[in-house]
Amino acid sequence: MSTEKPLPPAFSPARAGGDVGAVREPPLPRGAGEGTGAGFSTLALFTTAVFGIVLAITMVGPLLLDLGREFDVSLGQAGLLAAAMALPWALGAPFAGLLSDRLGRRPLIVLALGGIGASTLGAALAPDFTILLLTRFLAGLFGAFGPPSLMASVGDLFPPERRGMAMGWLNMGFSLAAVAGVPLISAVGGLFGWRWAFAVTGLTLLVLALLVHLRFPPPRPTASGTSVLATYRSVLGVPLLGNVLAANLLERAIFNAAALYLPSFLMLSYGLDAVAVAPSLVLVAVGTMLGNVLGGWLADRGNKAAIFVVAQLLAGGVGLLLFGLPLGLVASALGGTLFGLANAASRPAFLALATELSAHYRGSLLGLLSLTNQGGVVIGSALGGLVIGLGGYPALAAVTLASGALAAALALPLAKRG
Repeated sequence: MSTEKPLPPAFSPARAGGDVGAVREPPLPRGAGEGTGAGFSTLALFTTAVFGIVLAITMVGPLLLDLGREFDVSLGQAGLLAAAMALPWALGAPFAGLLSDRLGRRPLIVLALGGIGASTLGAALAPDFTILLLTRFLAGLFGAFGPPSLMASVGDLFPPERRGMAMGWLNMGFSLAAVAGVPLISAVGGLFGWRWAFAVTGLTLLVLALLVHLRFPPPRPTASGTSVLATYRSVLGVPLLGNVLAANLLERAIFNAAALYLPSFLMLSYGLDAVAVAPSLVLVAVGTMLGNVLGGWLADRGNKAAIFVVAQLLAGGVGLLLFGLPLGLVASALGGTLFGLANAASRPAFLALATELSAHYRGSLLGLLSLTNQGGVVIGSALGGLVIGLGGYPALAAVTLASGALAAALALPLAKRG
């Protein structure tokens, strides 16, 4: 017997009366989407799978200079390796979520990890820069299948009162990649060369794919036999879906802008080099890890949307002080830690809330959410660079506050209805 509680009426797509465009979902197949809860091994697989996926994305950062020398390209051209992976990832995410509802979560998670791993191994053998770009593009195609399926699995495997905790474990993979994964790959690249760095990352992902195949629970598909038109008619009829997607887009934008430009802010403000700034960045990553733990604990005990609102207001306020008032290296490092903690505390609650919006088409809806994740990366990096060029870091401080406040305002109707 399922222990999952009924979906909150305020968010159910079947709700009528006042929810214009809401569409009633058909009943779930027997055994599908029944979140009876899973054990520690499943939580650990969530963390390690996200760790591997994020590591594959971020590993190129410390290797760009070596890659530029190897293939005689500029730093800007080498930076295209990140865009080559992000573009197919963003465009493929909605379709990946759609497939996960029909084929099941585990096969697509295995495909994502195995495909990224094989592509990354291929990158280690790339004879020229064009082939290297192609391998990163393939990695992005495969990578699109992972996040929607992983997030939807949380909704499938855990009841509502445990989803915040599970999302905290899932998000922990991001922090571990920053704290441990990227420095380790950087060391491998420095000691043995960039090809070995790609090879180690690729092998790690293939091992993770095997572990998921052997150990990850196989929840049944939730939308097998349902037409694509019916799927998206139901998903797009979810009340306040636009608020959810827009708030997530802004939250990801504010986070990525701050994370991308914080190192240069600290280096320029306090005369640091790349080595001296590292301890401050580790503190920020630790704050993010603590925020995930705190956010998961709060999400299972309170109004999920209200937690997001408060956390985003705090993150915007801290960002204003961090970039607008450089009060010394120690104060700025602590400010970065508080920003990471406040922003991360909003993630488990908001992602857990998103899993409750549609039990039948959970993967399809979370595919749209994954699209806004990637959109936030693009907007955050581009907007951050633009405002710094026009008004310096004080302008970034103002944009950080405004983005946090707007994200909170968009989520406020969700908090009132939750």
